[in-house]
Amino acid sequence: MRKIFWVLLLMIVPGISLAADNDSRIAETFQCELKDGKTMKEVQANNVRWLANARKNAGTDSVNSYAFEPIVGDQTKFVFIDSYPDLAAWAAAKSADQTDEGKAIEAAFNDLMECAKNRLYKSTKH
Repeated sequence: MRKIFWVLLLMIVPGISLAADNDSRIAETFQCELKDGKTMKEVQANNVRWLANARKNAGTDSVNSYAFEPIVGDQTKFVFIDSYPDLAAWAAAKSADQTDEGKAIEAAFNDLMECAKNRLYKSTKH
């Protein structure tokens, strides 16, 4: 049942969550799990820092990040979907992870959670 949930989530959510003014977006997904004693509130607070740094480096407020938390089931597993207007913005946001600020944010994420899988997608609005 859990595998079916993840497959459906990864198939459906990018199309729903990436509504934009343009006809396509870039989406990066991460399947994550909280480490013992850590909370989604802590992850969300760190993600706010990540998003500000990513937007600053990408030069656009059109970079977005979504955390999909389960309503039922294992509350320690969740999915992040980061949405970018194009590959250039994605690459610029990724380069933010190599700055001192970005490295500190990534270290905090590593302390809070483990992400087993990630994928990069191009979505097309129909």
